[in-house]
Order: sequence, then structure tokens, then C-alpha cells
Amino acid sequence: MKLTKKYYRVRRAQWGSVTQHSNGVLTINREELIQAAGKLTGSIEQINLHLVHPGESTRIIHILDTLQPMCKIQGKGDPYSGFFGSPCMVGEGVTGVLEGFTVMQSAPLPWDSSSASSGLLYPREAIMDMTGPYQGITPFAQTVNLVITYQLAPGKSAEEYDRDIRMISLRISSFLANKATSGEADHQEVFSIEEQDLNLPNVVLVWQVQNQGVYANTFLYGKAVDEMVPTLLHPNEMLDGCIVSGNYVWPAFKVPTYLHVNHPILLDLYHRHGKDLNFKGVIFSRSHNPTHWHKERSAGICVKLARMLKADGLVMAWEGGGNAATDGMLTIQMSERAGIKTSAITFEFGGADGTEGILLVDDVPEADAIISGSSIEKPVRLPAVERVIGGDKLRLDKEAGGRFPDAQEEIEFSTTTLLYCSGNQAGHSHFFAEAY
Repeated sequence: MKLTKKYYRVRRAQWGSVTQHSNGVLTINREELIQAAGKLTGSIEQINLHLVHPGESTRIIHILDTLQPMCKIQGKGDPYSGFFGSPCMVGEGVTGVLEGFTVMQSAPLPWDSSSASSGLLYPREAIMDMTGPYQGITPFAQTVNLVITYQLAPGKSAEEYDRDIRMISLRISSFLANKATSGEADHQEVFSIEEQDLNLPNVVLVWQVQNQGVYANTFLYGKAVDEMVPTLLHPNEMLDGCIVSGNYVWPAFKVPTYLHVNHPILLDLYHRHGKDLNFKGVIFSRSHNPTHWHKERSAGICVKLARMLKADGLVMAWEGGGNAATDGMLTIQMSERAGIKTSAITFEFGGADGTEGILLVDDVPEADAIISGSSIEKPVRLPAVERVIGGDKLRLDKEAGGRFPDAQEEIEFSTTTLLYCSGNQAGHSHFFAEAY
């Protein structure tokens, strides 16, 4: 499989009469874009569109998923396959990409106790500042962002809100890419792992994602991965959008669709392919399996697939905290016992100075090559901003009855948990810890 991605760099976006890309400027016809979203369903009464640029004194709140606009220029299938028709396999041909630009969802999903938002799996506040001391904790303070805010119809189900928000953002993303990725690209890159050097070690990536129900799902070719056993993906499939996020639960840990498509660990392995390793593929599985039996089965299948690929090394990465660590640790343990050298990247706990308590909820002796993306339990203070996108009030502390401070003002948190993408294990962050 060979995939060419043509990148059309967006340095600035503006509203205008025609949707087009020219010399780094993306001009968007607002009404055209709203029409492209399709007929709004019973769960969404209205959408609004906002453009946000790096360096602005802007805070975005109630963030759900973030996508990169892509379209197929040549070849079969469309990126984000399975949502608007047949689940055509992707990862080949030529794909056009709006680089440095995202489509971001923002909506205050209900906290009602009768929906999937009950218990721990409710959509928590997710906050991102475009400037200030914590802008580097997310990749999206460096991108131009089209933020879609949704006015929700009252009384609808979690499933309806979840589905309709996703479909609207996918339509808008596809429309923009189709309109704005014609002509000569700023640059392009060809992705192929067909050529192998038998003198180099074989390495696989195991990527385990969250799937625990509505508001905490991940989709493969348009379907949630609830009962899926680990499966082998060509890395080009991920780069072409076979995985879409529906995870709105823990802002720090969630991996948005943008980071599945631009997975930093995957891209690093790709760029090293043929130089110091052979990148053999992605073993894709669910984490947060419901019982230890399910976790052992999942880990065993992951390692079996790695052995079938004749892997010498395995990179373990997972989405989320809590019991997802056990899925990852069991995979590391079985991999090492099968003679496959294994490394992992993870956030850690550890208190204000990074040394307190238990750093992960689970560990095994074989996990002796761990890369830390830093502690999520450090206190933070966000300064006041000039502008807020998504609403006027933050939604905090549901378990204690709810607290709703002014979203524009300075605020302190005891951990980074509510900062969007501040602790996910996709490897995007520049924050890390090193042992000596």
C-alpha cells in the first residue's frame, strides 16, 4: 500500500464570498459551510462558526473532538470512511490535507443521570488556551481552528447528540478539504512500508484506544470498537482516517481524531523506517476491557500478531487512565516474555512535584523501558483571557453538585486533568520526564 499526502498549508483563515485556499490563506463562505453541514436534526437546533488563530488571547471550552480536513484526490474511498456510505478500506492513492488547520467541536453536553453521561463516563469540561503559560500542552494552540459550537435541542438522548455532532463536523471537514485542496500543494509525502531491510530490526506499534459507551467511544471505519479483538492495521489506514474519536470523558487523556490521523509515534516510526528499523504495522485494540479475562485475551492476541509479524521490538501506547494501564501492562509483560523488546509512553501521577504516591495504577516488572510524558498532578493557574469560545461559564465538579465559574477569568486547578490533551499518550507533547 502506498499513500501520498498532499499538504496545503493554512497560515490564516478568514470569512469571504468564496471558499478557497490561496497563498496560505483559507477563505471560507460561512453560509456555504453551514449548508454543507446538512439539514440539522432534532438534536441540534443551530450551529455557529468561529475562527481562532495562534497567539490570540482566546480560551476554548467544552471541547469534544478535533479533526483535520482531508479528502481523496486520487484513489478509492474517502478519509473518515464508513460514516457516509460503505466502509471502503483507505490508505492508498492521493489524499489532500489542510495542514495547520482543524475543525473543532464545542458543546456543553448534558449531565443528566439517565444518559451515558452518568457515573464517571460523563463529558467533562475540556479547556484550551491559545496563548499563555500552558499553550504548549496541546497541539492546537499552534493551529488555525474552526470551532463549531452547537445549540442543543433539550430532551434528546446522549446517542442523538453524540451522533449528530460528529456527523456535522465530518461533513464540514470534508467540504472544506474538497474545496481547498486543488492545485499545487505546499509539499507532499509518500508513505509506504513495502521495502524492508532484512538487516534492521522489525518494530510494531500497539495502539489501544478507549471504548466504554456513548461519550467514551472510538470508531473504526464508522463503527464503535466495543467487542473488537485486536486487529492489524496498515499505518496508512490511520493516516487516511480509518479511526475517528468519540471520547469526551477525560480531557487530559482523550485522543482526538486529529492525533489518530497525525499519530506522533506512528509518524516517528515511519520516518525511521528503512534507516534503523522496519516498521511492520499497527496492532489496534481496545483498552479498558471489562474484566481481567478480557484483558488477558486482548494482550495475548496483540502479542500473537506481533510474533506473526516477526517483531523484534514493540512500542506500547494506550489511551486513557485507570484500568487501561492494566491492558497496557499485560501486553508489555506478554511481549517481553515472548522475547520482544518493549517500550511504552505514558503520563504519570505523582503529586505536585512528581514524586508522590503511585505513578500508575498498575505496573509489571517487565515494564522497564517507560517514557514519561510528565505528571498530570501538577497545579496550574490559567490567566484571564480577552475572548472565550463555547460559552460564558465553565462546568466543573459534577460529583459535588456542579460549579460554574466565569470562563474568561483567571482560574486555578490542582491538576492538569481539565486541560485538553495535556496527558494523552499519543506522544504529541513536548513535556517529558527523564530518569538518571
